[in-house]
Amino acid sequence: MLTRCARWSVAGSGDSGRVPSSRAERKRAQRVERLERTAARIFAEKGYDGANFDLIAAELDLRGPSLYHYFSSKEELFLRCVQKSGDEVFARLRAIATATEDLADRLRALFREQVLIEVRDYPEFVPLFFKTSVPIAELRETVLRIRREHAAIFEEAARRVADRHGIGAAELRLRLGIAFGALAYLPEWYDPRGALAPEELADQLADLLAAPFLSLSPA
Repeated sequence: MLTRCARWSVAGSGDSGRVPSSRAERKRAQRVERLERTAARIFAEKGYDGANFDLIAAELDLRGPSLYHYFSSKEELFLRCVQKSGDEVFARLRAIATATEDLADRLRALFREQVLIEVRDYPEFVPLFFKTSVPIAELRETVLRIRREHAAIFEEAARRVADRHGIGAAELRLRLGIAFGALAYLPEWYDPRGALAPEELADQLADLLAAPFLSLSPA
């Protein structure tokens, strides 16, 4: 656990893509990441209304009021969690979307990456976009905007594959809905302590989720 005298420093959202250069900056970045992951988990477990700085700080062996030195409000902390995780996920998915030339391989790779994002790399943050009820309109709109931008990456990749295989718009929407639904419920049933490693799960689900876009429905 972190000591109560540990110093925390939170970079502005505009600095989220900058790589810390000094040892001190790297240590601060690690502490901030732990704070964000802890906050995301508490938001997911308790809901937005049920979460507070005292609960989050207690998980880090800190005092609740100490978090006000880094975040002015619970709203700001929640916003930081969804925006920073969204930015990092978008960067990973867009890198795949632009680097993979084969359309089918691109869609498969996007599905694989999304599985790893959900169950291995960002499991604390996923519920914030699908399960956590947020009473503040501005925060809800931010979450919805991030979800729309996220979906658009998959929709574009799937549309290109569907066009090549003669899949119409209605069928495409249906297959996308099934894929999005499967991904949304993935954290509900996958147990990372089980026999199936995240990478193995990602390989299997990538093939399963991509397959419906690679052929017409049987007559």
